[in-house]
Parts: sequence; structure tokens; C-alpha cells
Amino acid sequence: MTTTRHFKAIAIFATIALALAPLSACGSSSSSSSSQSSDSKIRVASSITQWGSLVNKIGGDDVASTSIVSSTGTSSHEYEPTTTDISGLTGADIAVVNGLGYDAWATDALENDTDTTVINVADLVGAKDTDNPHLWFSKDARDKTAEAVRDALEKLDPANKDTYEKNYETWNTAESDLQKNLDMLRPEVKGHTYVATEDLAYYLLNDLGMVDITPEGFKNARASESEPSAQDISEMKDIVSSKKVDVLVVNEQESDDITKELTDAATSANVSQFSLTESMPDEYGNLLDWINTLANSLMLIMPASGSSSSSSSDPSSSSASSTSSSTDASSSDSSSSSN
Repeated sequence: MTTTRHFKAIAIFATIALALAPLSACGSSSSSSSSQSSDSKIRVASSITQWGSLVNKIGGDDVASTSIVSSTGTSSHEYEPTTTDISGLTGADIAVVNGLGYDAWATDALENDTDTTVINVADLVGAKDTDNPHLWFSKDARDKTAEAVRDALEKLDPANKDTYEKNYETWNTAESDLQKNLDMLRPEVKGHTYVATEDLAYYLLNDLGMVDITPEGFKNARASESEPSAQDISEMKDIVSSKKVDVLVVNEQESDDITKELTDAATSANVSQFSLTESMPDEYGNLLDWINTLANSLMLIMPASGSSSSSSSDPSSSSASSTSSSTDASSSDSSSSSN
């Protein structure tokens, strides 16, 4: 990475931070305390912090919001809910779930609940069972969820409609500013290739114009939580070791022997590594700040020129791009149905 690129990344990062500042000042913290859960407030329970942070910004101080899976030490699809967790969901006025099997424990608990307004993000975007479940990185999913949360809050609490509407507009402004700055980053990373230990960042990377060259066998095995074949692993390792790719994407929350083998190969071959977690880290107050930081850090590690396998065409023209942040996530060609 050149010095010019480094300074440009810092400048873009500063621009995004300033643009998102109004959102950071809006709403409550990512998880409400018990003192907030008064009878006068709408109770909203979210299965994961990513969606809970959105609820906090739109609901603000008029909502008692809780997120069940709120730690990077826990993966939602592996989470074992407590009876308190389940009662928190079913006892809420509004429950926000991701869907697509990512938080099956939450969707199952709410399946026959007629007293709770359930917002299922996957249903909002018309996602299919085979689509990538990491919907919080999709602008389409975020947009539709924000609208659904606003509508649900206004229906249950019409007295505070003006407040919810104002908070919703603030969220939309911050989302628009984020997209403008992602557009600034896109030329720096567009066409660069990546392989992923798990298909976690698909929507974000596709939106930035990057090209996924992860072998299908490896990708499908990981998506179904099965062991990749020896041939799949060998093919993946060869791509990394031979520097046929620009970036290795790593899910920090799901480290195993295969991941270590690939990260070791990337280190030896001097291939850039982009590490991220499934759950939103505690230090981020909202989802958009986190996405901003991830995109900026990606630019900082990007090689100055693409690998020999980099595509000169814009992947946004392909069918895969219809799952990017500007379109319906249901059009994804990704086969990930779980993490």
C-alpha cells in the first residue's frame, strides 16, 4: 500500500466519521438497562446487536431495547438461549430477528406468538433459504428494517410518532452519507479478488466491487457447516500460497485448524488478511459506524495493484451484485444458508 493510499484512506475515514456524527448522538445505548424497561416504554427485543443498534437509534429514549446476542464471543447460530432470553423475546412488544436460520432459536420461539409484532429481516427482503444470512451488511436489508421498525413503533405508540419519524430520518441521512463514502472507497478496491474462510462479508465486499474467487466446494461446505474435502482445502490453500488472490477474509469468531492453515499460508505468501467478527464489537455504538470502520480498514490493507486473477469487469453488472446494498438481498447467488 502506498503512502498516498494511506493518507487518502485516513481522509475518507474522517469524512465518514463526521457524516455519521449526528447518528451517534441520536437514540439510546446498544442495550437498555432494567431501569429503562418501564411500562411507559415500548419493549423491543432483538436477537442480535446489529439489529438492536438500529432499533436504539430509531426508538431513542422512548423505547426499552435489548439485544440477546451482544458479544463477539458468541455466534448467534450457535447460541443456546436461556429461558430469560426466550421470555424476553415473547414478552416484548416488538421482536426483531435476522432469519435465514441465523437465529433459528429466536424465530422458533416466536413462531406461534400472536402478541408480539415480529420483524423478520429475511422476510422483509424476500430472501430465499439459500441466500447469505449476514443481512446487516446489505443496505437493502437495513433500509427495509429501519422502515419496518419505525412503522411498528408508530403503530404501537402514536403519541411519539413525530419523534420516531425524526429519528428515522436521521438514520436515513447517516445511511446515505455512509453510502456516499463507500462510493469513494469503491474505486480503491474494485476488481480486487478475495477468498474467505466463511462467507461473512459477502454483501459489503460485493457492494465495494470486489470479486469472490473462493472455490465453490469450499464455500458450500462452510455454508452448510460441514468439513471441506481435502481437495477443497488444497485448492483454497494453493490460491493463497501462490498469491493468486489479493485478500484472505477471515471470520475471527470461527477459528479452526483450516482457518489457521490458511492464515499461515497467507502470512508466508504476504497476502493481505481482512479479519472481522460476526457480532458487532462492543466499542461501536451503531451498525453504520462499524461498517464504516471495516470498509476503511479494508482499503488500508489492499495491495496497490490487483492479483493476476483480478477481474477488470465490474461485478455489480453480474447477477451476484443484485444482493449488494442497493438491491433486494433475495437475488443473491451466494449459497450461504448459515455461518
